[in-house]
Amino acid sequence: MPFEDAKTYRFNPFDMTKVWPHGDYPLIDVGRLTLDRNPTDYHSEIEQAAFEPSNMVPGIGPSPDKMLMGRMFSYADAHRARIGTNYNQLPVNAPLSPVHSYSKDGSMRFVKASDPVYAPNSKGGPLADTDRYGEPAGWHADGDMVRSAYEIHAEDDDWGQAGTMVREVLDDAARKRLVSNIVGHLLHGVTEPVLQRAFEYWHNVDRDLGEKVEKGVRAGQ
Repeated sequence: MPFEDAKTYRFNPFDMTKVWPHGDYPLIDVGRLTLDRNPTDYHSEIEQAAFEPSNMVPGIGPSPDKMLMGRMFSYADAHRARIGTNYNQLPVNAPLSPVHSYSKDGSMRFVKASDPVYAPNSKGGPLADTDRYGEPAGWHADGDMVRSAYEIHAEDDDWGQAGTMVREVLDDAARKRLVSNIVGHLLHGVTEPVLQRAFEYWHNVDRDLGEKVEKGVRAGQ
């Protein structure tokens, strides 16, 4: 989605409760991830794996998604608390390419740092390779950077996409299974005030779905 499109798109494209319709913005293949073996040691390869959205390759930058902004900080911070300060030096997390940074010391550090660890320096310390990779990717700060709610777009609502999925994406068999699953959960000792709110919720998603859910619950009581 071009930057300018995001301003006036029919709903907020950075609302994590929405999906971008493929008819407007088709998926673009950027590569393939191949898993060719199972872990041989669950703790070292799975429990100590540290994935974080702030760990980006050159050419990829973050979006203005407020949830992403929070996760870019909190994921790495959680890894430091969960695994250790130098979690990126563990084999499961370490990159294959050499790393040159100003990070040094901390608990469990075992990769020796011979580069100067202050910037700027005149001792040949690491520098960003902008000639090779260009400037770091990002977005233009359009407007004031303030703590505020998203600006409401024309079709920002809580029910539109959910209703479209029920009516246009699911087939009859899937809709029948959805009703059965919802009814099954609502039959396990749910009080009447909560049932009323649940019925209202599913009526808002789709009137026909809501009526089938309410009918199924009443029939099973």
